Amino acid sequence: MALNANSRPLWAVRHLFLNIGLQTIFEDADFSIHENEHVALVGRNGCGKSTLLRIIAGEFANVRGDIAIANNIRIGYLPQNFAVDSSRTIRENIMDGAAYWQELLQRYEDKRTPQSEHERIEHLLTMHDSWDIVRKADNVIGKLDLDAERKCESLSGGEMRKVALARSIISSPDLLLLDEPTNHLDVSVIQWIEKFLDSFRGSCLFVTHDRYFLDRLADRVVELDQGKFYSYDGSYADFMTGKMERETKLSIAEAKRKHFLAREIDWIRRSPKARLKRNLGRVKRFDQLNSMPDIKIAADMELLIPDPPRLGNKAVDVENISLAFGDKTLFKNFSFEFVPGAKVGIIGPNGIGKSSFLKVLTGQLEPDSGKIKYAPALEFNYIDQGKITLDLEKTVAEEISGGVESIDLGTEKITVWGYLKRFLFEDERINTQVKYLSGGEKARLILAKILKNRCNFLILDEPTNDLDLSSLRMLEDALESFGGALIIVSHDRYFLNRLCDTIIAFEGNGELYVQTGDYDYYLEKLEEREAKKLAAAAPKIKNTSQTPPSPPAPKAEKLSFKENKELEEMEGKIEALDEKISALEALFSAPDFFEKYGKDSPKLQSELEDLRNEQAALYDRWEFLEQKKERCKK
Repeated sequence: MALNANSRPLWAVRHLFLNIGLQTIFEDADFSIHENEHVALVGRNGCGKSTLLRIIAGEFANVRGDIAIANNIRIGYLPQNFAVDSSRTIRENIMDGAAYWQELLQRYEDKRTPQSEHERIEHLLTMHDSWDIVRKADNVIGKLDLDAERKCESLSGGEMRKVALARSIISSPDLLLLDEPTNHLDVSVIQWIEKFLDSFRGSCLFVTHDRYFLDRLADRVVELDQGKFYSYDGSYADFMTGKMERETKLSIAEAKRKHFLAREIDWIRRSPKARLKRNLGRVKRFDQLNSMPDIKIAADMELLIPDPPRLGNKAVDVENISLAFGDKTLFKNFSFEFVPGAKVGIIGPNGIGKSSFLKVLTGQLEPDSGKIKYAPALEFNYIDQGKITLDLEKTVAEEISGGVESIDLGTEKITVWGYLKRFLFEDERINTQVKYLSGGEKARLILAKILKNRCNFLILDEPTNDLDLSSLRMLEDALESFGGALIIVSHDRYFLNRLCDTIIAFEGNGELYVQTGDYDYYLEKLEEREAKKLAAAAPKIKNTSQTPPSPPAPKAEKLSFKENKELEEMEGKIEALDEKISALEALFSAPDFFEKYGKDSPKLQSELEDLRNEQAALYDRWEFLEQKKERCKK
């Protein structure tokens, strides 16, 4: 949805300042979010994105700045580190988010409620579809595939996130804040969240590293970079283009400044005339430019993956392997040949058996049947990121070195210090204990720890979790040029599309489906397969001797002159209806609606419903005429 220039700001700040220790989080920064706007907030890990969300949610008050908040707005917040009461059921936790609407319903049903208040509540309940809040909660619970009566103490981390997300969604706030909402969730759940937020009536500010999610939902991308906010209208591609242009201008300006300073320094040193009164202006300009801080453009990681030891034509040959746990078959009779240079994506819902498959592949678990052949020179590097632990008492250098002074990259060796600098650790941070690192720094350290081990078969299990967009791009570049075999287990659709040439999909009932191509191509072929299954399952009419053969299908009629004219005018009619509907919806959303139109609310609601029905009928008619037109061409 495009931002209306006249829409009111829900939350805004000017001249925002915040330092935490020696780190500047915000420095004279301005930010705002308007009604009916979806904004993606991006930036490096540790730059302050979560801090901004906490400030807006009212959980972080120790800041300087001029903050303005719209009257009576309700803010919903899903932090990264959310809390769920494990002693209560899923339904009980989720219904906490509905407390506001339950209270409104009670006031609506109270005969002592004044008429004006009664009308305001009726409007709110209608606009937010919250007359039957229990039904609404049940619908969300079903869409997220949760067992409403299950106690939360037995939930996994991903299931806990679903509960916290549902609690935020059911609250239907004016401004919804989401901090990495898609982390550790299945693709099907992420797609449902996308659909929900696409139709969400309020404003939404979200932090995400999921570029598909960002592209689908964001009207605007705001980058937090070195304490300031930079806004870019449009998609992820628009953001990248705008960012590149901004940094190019900064680089040119800094180069010009330094060139001028070098020239002026030479003049001042050589010329006594610099001290003459008529030249004092020139000296003053030099002093002003010389006193300016250097313009810094944040550096990107330079990821180093050690060159793989040489392999032959094959890496791993899997022949008819099967594995079951109890009555559950994880996979059966699966065969595949992994070759050097192959980049394979493994996808499927959480808990379906992907990790067990990797353990069988790497020899950590015996299959029930089948066999696996390994190349003689094969060297695996498979570390489940969820199982990597960092020693909080060690320094960054100690955690990586393991008692050695250099990292073997195959063609060369590099010092531990130099290796860590490629992962953006400065001297001060290299000597810092791990327990003092930010979440983003710990994510980079884990990545450095994984990638330092030389191998020719690299397996990454959810490598994109907790990495910022810049780090993701660097990781993609490094993996793209990796010469060994590569397996990526991920829910990140953009990441899979960029890197993978083959997809192995866990599709349930022990079936593993192999599709050559990227993730989008797999989806395309999956739709074709499902369409064929539906067609095959449809009842068929058998021809018998008593049943005459069907007559040939009549030739498609051409559009009449009247239908052609109707089709030509259809687009204009739809646009006119869209404008009327948008105008009425804006009227309902106006803060002074009940002051001006309270008595006409039922009539206006009925008019809006009639327009929506007319719009749906027009779309149906337009689709019918377009299909008829296409049939005529055949």
